[in-house]
Amino acid sequence: MKILDATFGHPRGLLGRLGGMIMARPTIQRNAWTIRLLTIHPGDHILDVGCGPGALIHALAQHTPDGLVAGIDTSPVMLHQASRRNAGSIQHGRVHLQRASAMALPFADATFDIVLSANSVQLWPNQLAGVTEMRRVLKPGGQIAIILQPVWVKTSDEVKALGDNLQQLISSAGFRSTSCAFKEMKPIGSVCIVGQK
Repeated sequence: MKILDATFGHPRGLLGRLGGMIMARPTIQRNAWTIRLLTIHPGDHILDVGCGPGALIHALAQHTPDGLVAGIDTSPVMLHQASRRNAGSIQHGRVHLQRASAMALPFADATFDIVLSANSVQLWPNQLAGVTEMRRVLKPGGQIAIILQPVWVKTSDEVKALGDNLQQLISSAGFRSTSCAFKEMKPIGSVCIVGQK
């Protein structure tokens, strides 16, 4: 379990670097699907909570040529990989990364048009507190998306049940017009829960 934690849960050291490479490679299809589920405008400001190796940030930056994509993560190893992957956009001021926790987002109220998190919510010590923080930094009418591809489960029904739980979670935090989408993928399906502030 310590090896898994150092590789994927709280990436650090050589195992964390390896985990980041493993996490980034198969997410292309999931990231493209997630972006199709959102309403993204060229000038939007978007926050990725628990950005990991920055693959989703890279995809989002291509859809916001006049906007900003910010990312936070608690792992210096992940932030280093995200910085390398998004070096050009960072240099042009279109991507901003920093070390922070989902429990205390370092942004003012109503800063972002879209706030999302992919494969991170399961690691938070308090999921409701994290989602409430996401709501705080979201502009009125803005979108939240929680994406999860739970490789630790075995069936699509289990994935869908987790999606139902996450939909209830964001509703509990005050989001409205919530929905849960499911997509078959390898090695296991993904859910994307979307809501509006």
